[in-house]
Amino acid sequence: MLPARPSSTGPGPGRAPSRVAAVDTTERRRSVKGPLVLLLSLLLVAGVAGGAWWFGWERYTTTPGVLNLDEAAATAELEDSGLQAEAGEPAYSENVAAGLVIATDPEPGGKVLDGGTVTLTLSLGPERYDVPDLVGQTEDQAQDALAATNLAFGESKGRWSETVPEGQVIRTSPKAGTTLKPGASVDLVLSRGRKPIEVKDWTGESFDDASAALEKRGLQVSVTSEEYSDTVAEGDVITQNPPTATLFRGDTVSFVVSLGPELVEVPRVQAMGVDAATELLEGLGFVVETEESGTYLGLGYVASSDPGAGEEVRKGSTITLYLV
Repeated sequence: MLPARPSSTGPGPGRAPSRVAAVDTTERRRSVKGPLVLLLSLLLVAGVAGGAWWFGWERYTTTPGVLNLDEAAATAELEDSGLQAEAGEPAYSENVAAGLVIATDPEPGGKVLDGGTVTLTLSLGPERYDVPDLVGQTEDQAQDALAATNLAFGESKGRWSETVPEGQVIRTSPKAGTTLKPGASVDLVLSRGRKPIEVKDWTGESFDDASAALEKRGLQVSVTSEEYSDTVAEGDVITQNPPTATLFRGDTVSFVVSLGPELVEVPRVQAMGVDAATELLEGLGFVVETEESGTYLGLGYVASSDPGAGEEVRKGSTITLYLV
């Protein structure tokens, strides 16, 4: 059996309408969710701001200026600011004396964590290099040595040298030990070896002149012998060894020097027989001729001679005998 369905029609005729029951309501409570969210948001913003302030500013220290201080003073200054100091690679400076601070990392005024480290760059002073001693080195070796000391090769000039072998450095310009800026040029003076000396032939000329000229040029002079000569005047050169040559300082040139013609004293032959006198004179190297004297008697004896006894004449000269 189906349940009875409520009537959907209004009250019937003559019925009073039914009253609707009143609904009992209470006042709605205000929600606290909104202010709480706002408070949390404010706290979050404050925390972020505080963290940013701490991480971005408060935990950092400003690097104090320690330029131009020595390492000890700079270290003390940094430690007073709660920082540590360490020495980095030194650097050359044209303006800051050696041993003083020329830069820091961080730089002055920069930020560094509390208790952090500041790296100091200390000055080595002006960058300078001494010209090395290159004497005896080849040109290539000298150029390499200059490059190793941050100096530049300028030019090479050749000079004769009696002591430095050809191709080696005699000296530098500027000289060794001179202090220069990096990249400065250094010139080399290279040996051309020993200077050759051309010797001429002095035969027939004065030995004194030859000796003076050769010794002035650094050569040695030697007289191997002195000989008589009918063709070369006394004191002149008969022969020379070597006659012509290219020599070097200290080499020797030898000479044979003339004594002039050989002179022989004419012996006394007066009153000697002509044959004996002739034999004597010819034995001394004379040529003998005879003539009759003004008092010739045909006796075959020598009355006088020309040149006369005691005179010195060249060997080979003619002696005339005057006979009686």
